[in-house]
Amino acid sequence: MSLHQKKWKQNEKEEILLYVKEHGVSKTSREFNISTATIYNWKNKYDELGSEGLGSGAKTALERELAQLKLENSELKKMVAEKELALRVKDSLLKKNASLKRKE
Repeated sequence: MSLHQKKWKQNEKEEILLYVKEHGVSKTSREFNISTATIYNWKNKYDELGSEGLGSGAKTALERELAQLKLENSELKKMVAEKELALRVKDSLLKKNASLKRKE
């Protein structure tokens, strides 16, 4: 097993998917030394996005949605952290103010 991963071009992926239709996934996997998972991923992207889905950087609708949700999640975490900091500052100021009033 090689440590180097081959970068497949879009036209090579299309040829491999045509080979899959004729010879099946397991034979194609052995012939081109590609994992079956990779072949199924290519097939799913091809089915969803067409030949453009096989290009580098092509994302399925699910991958785009996941990226958007991750972005929203990080923004919400920042907002919660800011609110939490503001609450802590207010609490510490109230405690200081209360202790100053007791001393008077």
